[in-house]
Amino acid sequence: MTMNKLLIVILAALCCAAVPAAALEVTFRPAAEICGDTITIGDLAELSDDSALASTLAAQPVGPAPDPGQSLLVDTRTIIDRLVRQNRSLLTVLWQGSASVTVTRRFVTVAAEEILGAIDDYLEQNRHRLPEATIRFIPAAPPLPIQLPIGTLSVQVVPSNPGILSSSRFSLIYSVDNRVWKNFSVLGRVEAIAPVVVAVKTLKYDDLITRDAVAVEPRDLSQFPHATDQPELVVGSIVKRTIPSGTPVDTSAIEQPPLVRKGELVKILVTHKRLTLTATGIARADGRKHEMIRVQNSASNKLIYCRVQAPGLVEVTL
Repeated sequence: MTMNKLLIVILAALCCAAVPAAALEVTFRPAAEICGDTITIGDLAELSDDSALASTLAAQPVGPAPDPGQSLLVDTRTIIDRLVRQNRSLLTVLWQGSASVTVTRRFVTVAAEEILGAIDDYLEQNRHRLPEATIRFIPAAPPLPIQLPIGTLSVQVVPSNPGILSSSRFSLIYSVDNRVWKNFSVLGRVEAIAPVVVAVKTLKYDDLITRDAVAVEPRDLSQFPHATDQPELVVGSIVKRTIPSGTPVDTSAIEQPPLVRKGELVKILVTHKRLTLTATGIARADGRKHEMIRVQNSASNKLIYCRVQAPGLVEVTL
């Protein structure tokens, strides 16, 4: 082989030896959309291959993600400097692309209708705890829509009153992937329309309620928690405080009339084991069914405590 040919072969070998393997290329995008809580290199850049180094580098965290629907500007030079300081072998990586990346977090919007729908669903699921009525939630104002991250969504609804019907607000706790993201309240009231006994005229103190004094009409039970839909529970009662015309009869504002009146002559039943005796006495107080009153025995003039059982009838159990 001539000297010239040998020189050409050596130069060719040297040239081949000087060509390094292709370097990993990391190309930063100008903008990126993400779903998770953390920003990674893979979110920000395109990597030129799928090598072990590329996979590891793509998974490297850069920082926390912005809130759903919000954006964050990431300086790529700062990221590169930090990574290279931590691992000098990354100097062989070809870093290129945008000097900064605008990162936006994807989101889902929960509209006002969906928020109110969650409250309606809660009321329906708890029908067994509520009276028989047409029930709905009336918000004081429409709730504002909320933005949540992408993921498995769940909502917990909590009334301000354990009895539900008297609640003035409902708290809603929205979670994504079992992590709480939003906790807020919606003001309003629960309307429960049902037939109840109402006064057709004003009923005054000590009036005896007759059948023609009441009627059954629909009213909001949330405004009248002590109303009843059974006229038989009201008719024959005595009014303890005024009930205006058109107002549901408040069962706490009425009472049954005494079965025994003070000064009335009554029959006394004395029961001892299987033996029953009778006597006559004078009631020394008004008494309703099952109330204990004092009665003066007509024969002995002694005062004894008796339980009222019926009109003109009291009982003593020995």
